[in-house]
Amino acid sequence: MLRITNIVPMLLLTLVAVVTIGCAAKDLDAANHSANYDRPGYVTAVEDGRLWVFSAGSKEAQAYTASKSKPAKHVVRPGAGPNGMTIRSPEFSIMDGYLMSKPGFVTSIEDGRLWVFKEGSKEADAYITTKSKPAKHVVRPGAGPNGMTIRSPGFDIIDAYLATK
Repeated sequence: MLRITNIVPMLLLTLVAVVTIGCAAKDLDAANHSANYDRPGYVTAVEDGRLWVFSAGSKEAQAYTASKSKPAKHVVRPGAGPNGMTIRSPEFSIMDGYLMSKPGFVTSIEDGRLWVFKEGSKEADAYITTKSKPAKHVVRPGAGPNGMTIRSPGFDIIDAYLATK
């Protein structure tokens, strides 16, 4: 037969265990679903553990943020996103641009080549406003993600881009 003196410590231990497990589950949920994955030029949302990626200011992004309406036609890359998340987007080009973007750099994919500019540089500003590329630039064939050719105003920018996570 159990004595009352043994029941009280067991109840306290059970209560502590339940509270600890509940807090751990809350932290896990917050880590998986409230992280902000936005990058310059892109709007993101996590839904059911999948990352939706839209071009900033696009009609799809506006529709999603207003009413959570997803595009009827979209593309999927399982496990390609941050933390191994599946990525969904209206187009592969949007998804590729998002995956190639890194903090501190302005990137663009044109004709299967990745253009990389240092954020805030005169070349980056000119590219953003007029889509003009510098007349003098350097090329590293096959050095980019997925073996993509990288073009940039300088090798130092390419090296810094490749070193950035």
